[in-house]
Amino acid sequence: MNTLQDLTILDQLDHLNHMITQTEEFKRYCKYNYLMNNDSEVLEIVSEFKRLKEDFEEVQRFGKYHPDFTTKRREVNQYKKKLDLHPVVMEYRRAEYQLQALLDEVLFHMSEDISENVNIVSDNPFFTKESSGGCSTGGGCSCAS
Repeated sequence: MNTLQDLTILDQLDHLNHMITQTEEFKRYCKYNYLMNNDSEVLEIVSEFKRLKEDFEEVQRFGKYHPDFTTKRREVNQYKKKLDLHPVVMEYRRAEYQLQALLDEVLFHMSEDISENVNIVSDNPFFTKESSGGCSTGGGCSCAS
């Protein structure tokens, strides 16, 4: 590629980036990311969860034979649930998922325009290309074993 083409592509990427940062998905993600990092209740729960998790990891080295194994595991699970069910955390994860879905869709459409054979890495099955797979993937394989 020549320098002019490189600059044109980079300008177009900057424009695409700007467009993405203007979406509701991005704005919602930024709002809840800010809240996740500044809400005192969330920060307190996260801090306590990390402390409990570190305690459990120390106990876990000895496995289920440690006298506090079950108690520590239960504490970690309860705080994890408390964290997961906090409204700010739930909305943050929802916003994160929606932004990721938008980015996956953009990348999918870009790759389609380039080539049908371009691999897209995504957790969203909607954006994965159909493949017959091979012997190692358990897919339909035409080789003779």
